[in-house]
Amino acid sequence: MREKRWIKDVLVAVGMAVMLVSCGVSHPSSSSIKKTSPITQHPSPKLSPETSLRYNYFFFEAMNQQNAGHYDAAFDLLNRCLDINPNAAEAWFYLSMYQGEFGHDSLALASMEKAARLRPDNATYQEQLAQHYLNARQYDKATAVYEQLAENFRQRSDVLQMLIRLYQQNKNYDGMIDVINRIEEIEGANEEITLSKMRVYEMKGDKKAAWNALKALSDKHPSDLNYRVMMGNWLMQNNRQKEAYKIFADALKEEPDNGYVQASMYDYYRESGQDSLARKMMLDIIVSPKASTESKAIMMRQAIQENEQLGGDSTAILALYDKILQVNPKDSDMAEMRVAYMTLKQMPTDSINGAIRQLLAIAPENAGARLQLLGSYLRSKDWDSVIAICNEGSRYTPEEMAFYYYEGLAYYQKEEHEEALGSFQRGVAQVKENSNKELVSDLYYFMGDLYHQKGQENKAFVCYDSCLQWKDDHVPCLNNYAYYLSVKGQDLHRAELMSYKTVKEEPQNATYLDTYAWILFMQERYAEAKIYIDQAVACDTDSVQSSVIIEHAGDIYYKNGEPEKAISYWEKALESEPENRDLLERKIREKKYIKEEEK
Repeated sequence: MREKRWIKDVLVAVGMAVMLVSCGVSHPSSSSIKKTSPITQHPSPKLSPETSLRYNYFFFEAMNQQNAGHYDAAFDLLNRCLDINPNAAEAWFYLSMYQGEFGHDSLALASMEKAARLRPDNATYQEQLAQHYLNARQYDKATAVYEQLAENFRQRSDVLQMLIRLYQQNKNYDGMIDVINRIEEIEGANEEITLSKMRVYEMKGDKKAAWNALKALSDKHPSDLNYRVMMGNWLMQNNRQKEAYKIFADALKEEPDNGYVQASMYDYYRESGQDSLARKMMLDIIVSPKASTESKAIMMRQAIQENEQLGGDSTAILALYDKILQVNPKDSDMAEMRVAYMTLKQMPTDSINGAIRQLLAIAPENAGARLQLLGSYLRSKDWDSVIAICNEGSRYTPEEMAFYYYEGLAYYQKEEHEEALGSFQRGVAQVKENSNKELVSDLYYFMGDLYHQKGQENKAFVCYDSCLQWKDDHVPCLNNYAYYLSVKGQDLHRAELMSYKTVKEEPQNATYLDTYAWILFMQERYAEAKIYIDQAVACDTDSVQSSVIIEHAGDIYYKNGEPEKAISYWEKALESEPENRDLLERKIREKKYIKEEEK
């Protein structure tokens, strides 16, 4: 039998701990049974010592075969076990698993019922049986099993939580209340339990009992306004607005800046049509230094929604944000919400950038905001600003690799290569195992190119290797590494493999085709090189074609015995103002291919 997921799960559950039971082995006490795995054995005391020994042998061998992945053999041995001892709960348990895997659901259920009946104190057997009933939508039977579990394991609140769901499935609200009371006995009275009880009374339609439960909670905590406000909210939901208002008004007198009270009073004003008072309460909440961020955010979302319904006057919303920040100048959450709102409304870039700078003045460690600011300057190619933003960002959030990456690119664009290399080096110094592999590979790639420009080829190749360790399909790195190896005539087989990956990934990229053609040329595979250099020339559709590609075409055609075509390519390459003009002129003059070092 091929391996199945359930077998792995069972093996994990039992911890691979098969307990041998024989005449000379003492049995665990009843108090420890509850903590043992489902594989713990309790052979019938009626078995003779010889029969018990035979049973243990076959059961242990069944487990060995199972652990070895020989499931057919394990299944047969379990049946043999039950022939010896039909009251072996653990054998019925495992047999049920196999029967379920074979699709014999009725047999699996019968076997699991037998295991659970033989060992009512074994939680695993009972839970597996309950799961069978749940899968079959036999909720009453599942409920009975969980009730037995709750009786045997009185401190298991997870079992009680499952019972609540089962009773709710059957709309047995009295059963739910009974279970909640049992949880309360275990955990003690608390707000969550009382509110759960209240919600069940609500589902049952017993408003009086729901109110009494909530009032009892409030009476128990007379100094906690929140419970009184809960009572007010309940009254509001049940159309008893006048009583609710009295509770809210009294609470506001006690704590005028209590955000929960303010929010409830705001809801009351809105529902009662007192819009001006609702707006005033909204403003009080928004500017209150004591109101929670969540309360302010809710009010601002409400204000924006109402504003949009009236036409979307963004100046009114911005005025609200300005007022908040005037009263609470260090409220970074509101400053961030203002940036998000301005971005959503597609306001001018300069205005958004100004808001981001205000946010960063409050929360300089906000990398997300700084990256948003960075993006706008990258789009405008303001490299000096990019450098300044990245430099600040790497000071406040040194773990953010993007700041080193874009700082290096900005320096590179300014042709300040030493500074660019320094930025990339600082970036790789921050690399950790969980760093963004795309950014890390790019950092090493650019370092490799910069070292190559400096003539430090060994360092360049080390960087390229590091790049490919982080991202083995980094196509630009594969191309450059392969080309530079081919120019040196070094490790050409590896260069070919790397270059082929780039051609396969981008079959119409003229540069990659040229690299592959040149590596074949260096291996003296001239006919193959010609195929790929022709493709490179055809794909080089820039208005001014690459002089390197054209010159390579001439070299390759010469080696293929077509000197006239080679000369025409060299002459065309000469028109593109190549760096190696002298060598090209000599090739044309002498009408032959000349290696770079021969000039």
